[in-house]
Amino acid sequence: MGRKKIELKTIECPKEKSSKYSKRKKGLLKKAEEMAVLFDSDIILLVFSPTSKPNLFYPHSRPLSGILEKLSNMSEYEREERFDLSLQEDDKVIELAEARELLDENTSILRNWQDPHRVDDLARLTIMEDHLVSILSLIKKVFIS
Repeated sequence: MGRKKIELKTIECPKEKSSKYSKRKKGLLKKAEEMAVLFDSDIILLVFSPTSKPNLFYPHSRPLSGILEKLSNMSEYEREERFDLSLQEDDKVIELAEARELLDENTSILRNWQDPHRVDDLARLTIMEDHLVSILSLIKKVFIS
């Protein structure tokens, strides 16, 4: 069973904010370290706490100067291009999620039409009835007119 989605909103209580920030930061650092090890990638993570204290993370297996040098050797065009590509990827992920949601909805509707005797939701039956009525009126228009 999956986890429930939580509503994201700013945490107002300073004590609660501090404890949750600490837990989330540890989780984020753990994920960053896993990525660095699994994919042999260079990762630098700079996070400012709610108290504006900076936290810098980088894998200790690689020197920070080497990672920063690699970044500085990239042209501005390359950096912008990579940023644009990541934005395009984000858009595609959102588009894919919307398409998947639409597919799930249509699959559910199709399932209802394949076995209408199993539909026990009155609202769904009303929608199916309205759909049949509109199709019937369209057929009458086309063949009678």
